[in-house]
Amino acid sequence: MKNMHILPWDDSLCRKGQKTAWLRPYTLDWNNPESDSLHLEYSYNGSDWYQLNGNNGIWFPDFGSKRLHSPSIYQLINGTYLIAASDAVYESSMHLVCTTDFIHYTGAVCTDRDYEFEQLYPITQKPAPNGAVEIPMEILSELQKNYGKPEPVLLHAVEEVHITAKPGEKPPFPERVTVEYTNGMQEERKVRWNLSETDRITKDCQTCEVTGRLEETRFPNPFIYHRADPFIYKHTDGMYYFTASHTDMEHNLDGKYQYLYIILRRASTLGGLADGSGAYEEKVVYERRPIAGGTLSPHIWAPEIHYIDGKWYIYYTTTISEESSWRIRPHCLECKDRDPLTGTWEQKGPVVTEVKGDIAFTDFSLDHTHFEHKGKHYFLWAQKTNNISDIFIAQLSNPWTLCTPAVRLSHPEYAWELHGFPVDEGPGIIKHGGKIFLTFSGSGTDALYCVGLLYADENADLLDAASWKKLPFPVFQSSRATGQFGLGHNSFTKSDDDTEDLIIYHGRQEERYLVDEDYQPLYDAGRNASVGKIFWDEDGMPNFSVPSERITRREEDLTVRAVITIK
Repeated sequence: MKNMHILPWDDSLCRKGQKTAWLRPYTLDWNNPESDSLHLEYSYNGSDWYQLNGNNGIWFPDFGSKRLHSPSIYQLINGTYLIAASDAVYESSMHLVCTTDFIHYTGAVCTDRDYEFEQLYPITQKPAPNGAVEIPMEILSELQKNYGKPEPVLLHAVEEVHITAKPGEKPPFPERVTVEYTNGMQEERKVRWNLSETDRITKDCQTCEVTGRLEETRFPNPFIYHRADPFIYKHTDGMYYFTASHTDMEHNLDGKYQYLYIILRRASTLGGLADGSGAYEEKVVYERRPIAGGTLSPHIWAPEIHYIDGKWYIYYTTTISEESSWRIRPHCLECKDRDPLTGTWEQKGPVVTEVKGDIAFTDFSLDHTHFEHKGKHYFLWAQKTNNISDIFIAQLSNPWTLCTPAVRLSHPEYAWELHGFPVDEGPGIIKHGGKIFLTFSGSGTDALYCVGLLYADENADLLDAASWKKLPFPVFQSSRATGQFGLGHNSFTKSDDDTEDLIIYHGRQEERYLVDEDYQPLYDAGRNASVGKIFWDEDGMPNFSVPSERITRREEDLTVRAVITIK
């Protein structure tokens, strides 16, 4: 390993060597079923807090009104922890429960509020004014394994550069240096050296120092406004293509914004796609078409552009019946021309299956994607069965036809997939380190919308559900600290130099929920496309960090120093 300079942070979010952290209980303050439960969040420094379990409940009371208020954590003399909370309805009652790890809970009771529980529970550590208590890092690590770890990944160390040069010789500065992040990932980062400092190098100078700055990829977030379900494809020529569900705020039906167009945006750089860059070209390539009886569907959702076997394809979801605008299915467009913005797009119709009697597309279906692996083409989509949205996979014989039975890969089963509606949808694929990772979005599309993950070995049978493992916690979710909510329906792309993996997702800047009066999140124009960096943990798993969190907290942490020895 190269010699690394550890950044001189005061910020304790750099966790290496840290022995304790803070844990704080809370309850939700809106009219939601999860307000009946205990929630937990953690901090490394006592000021920046991160939710466990995707802001979902961790312990549910069985007594009293079964609703909690103002919980606090005490540490007992025997090393266990006591959680005490008021009953949210019966003011004279309080809930008590013990735990050693905040995963398993015992001895839950509901007792009189005036009960002096400290006589029965000898306390060695009282909570802070905010109800938090200090815990060993070992306990937090186990909590993160069980409930996910939505903590920011930050710069931790930068390679120490040592150069030997002869008098009068221009020192050979490296173009890139190795950096390390707090999750253990290392990568090569470009450096912009301050070459004017080399003027100080003289024959009388045996050693001197020259500084540089790490180049940092930064994108405005939101990246593109009013575009949900964002998809970015980087073509073989380096051009970027962007499309998404486009909320047309100039047209509405019964007060609801409509989704009427498929719009392609193209730029030579990823940053060129951003609103206000002035570097992109954009064109409407498809408008809603009449269905039977001349009805115009108000829904054109989740378009994706793919390049398959020398032709362009756009997958999208729209209505198939005049009887209901919600009878929606995946559809396919084909363009044989070289330029998809100026070429002709041919309607291939709904995606269909060759398998007789198969479940594919027999009910509400949407949120599709395509990927190729080892010469085979696969189609992923979300489909409702008994009003529950699951993720399915099948193989394609051509871009609009399935040739194998639909296989269910994911079914909503955890609390974070069940808020509002039982939903798994919006699959996306990225490959890394011999594995295929499938992200999907869970729950209703309000602020509790979040991203889950399945993965399979690259040599496994991808049409066998047993080949896929599902994580029991969300991997990307709302963050009050950074002001992004309802994250989901993502895609993946590469940086301009192909060295960075990036997640493209939509989110809101307002924390709103399905229970809010008259709130219909599907028709909320505030779903905006954003960009985030993917960090690969030491175990090869993707780490999406915290939305919109910068990888460094201080500008000086980007400084690189080179020690030059003249001899």
